[in-house]
Amino acid sequence: MSVSTLSIGLTALASVVAATSSLWVENAPTHVRPYAIEHYAPAQAVAVGAQIYRFPVTGASSGGKFSLISTASYASSALGVLPHTHEAHYENFFCYKGRFQLWAQGEEQSSQAARLLTVGDYGAVPKNTTHTYQILDPDTEMTGVIAPGGFEKLFFFLADSNYSSPLDTPFVPLASNDSAGSGSSASVISALKDYDVYAQLAFEPRRDLVNGSAPASGWHTEASVAVNDSQTPFFVAKDYGTKYLNNGSFYQLVQPFVQPTQAGDANFTEGTVTISRLSSPKKQAALPNITLPDHMALEVLEGAIMLEMTGQTIQLIGGDVAFIPEGTPFRYWSQVAFTKFLYIGAGRDTLDQRLIRNATSWDYAVFPTS
Repeated sequence: MSVSTLSIGLTALASVVAATSSLWVENAPTHVRPYAIEHYAPAQAVAVGAQIYRFPVTGASSGGKFSLISTASYASSALGVLPHTHEAHYENFFCYKGRFQLWAQGEEQSSQAARLLTVGDYGAVPKNTTHTYQILDPDTEMTGVIAPGGFEKLFFFLADSNYSSPLDTPFVPLASNDSAGSGSSASVISALKDYDVYAQLAFEPRRDLVNGSAPASGWHTEASVAVNDSQTPFFVAKDYGTKYLNNGSFYQLVQPFVQPTQAGDANFTEGTVTISRLSSPKKQAALPNITLPDHMALEVLEGAIMLEMTGQTIQLIGGDVAFIPEGTPFRYWSQVAFTKFLYIGAGRDTLDQRLIRNATSWDYAVFPTS
């Protein structure tokens, strides 16, 4: 066999291996590549007090653009973390399951705001915002998005232990939880500054919430309006925010949380997309590829999404996360009646911005009937 023939054979073999290797991984890769990770997969899980942190997207796997962190726990009478600020990171809280209370006070605000977040609610914590939270329900899960990426290093530093379960149990079931992991010694508080965490020990979380809100603001009764700057914290109740309907190959209902105006130099967008079923094989075959100039991740909230990239098609269900690197052609659709996913896009030319450009304003939480 000639050298050239051997080279061609090895190249073909490498192509076959690449085409057949699975997108599914158990832990976020240490470099940028397309991948998907199941809900409650190990995902480098660690325990901090009673809270279990998983890291489906890390600074390493996103090239430093953003991290996606899942926090699972049962209810606690204590704060989940010490009140603190970040000078370099923009933090986003989304309630995937259960309930938690979130407090936030921006640098220019004279008083703090607080919200009781239930499933689908969102809270934005820009840089230099004092914030903390408390987990309130027996089975609660928060999805946190932090930009830029790499914030997970804090939790590796704070971790009491690594966490694993043969059954992928979300967290350790215990009778009570009066210390959620928020307490820290003076030496730890000092060391937190190395992770862009600045303790605000004088901050007293207000407890005068009315209908889940303080100050009173029509939480879950009136439209949630995002701010027009990147310094003020804000909250969006599920389905009460701005909505756009894109009617292309199928209906796509976009509900943005953070757009470029709110993100500022954190340089990302986040929100949800709800899509209708695409049941026709002909329509599926005709779907165009999407190629974005920066990285993107999505987490399935309801239903199931079909995702095609790198010559592979996979199905993601509730809690599963996929990461799509810049320049990677991909397509997605749903084979079930109602699918909703959380998206995170680095940069400005993101999936939601493209969908919104070809959409109209919409007043409802679901797409049309026909």
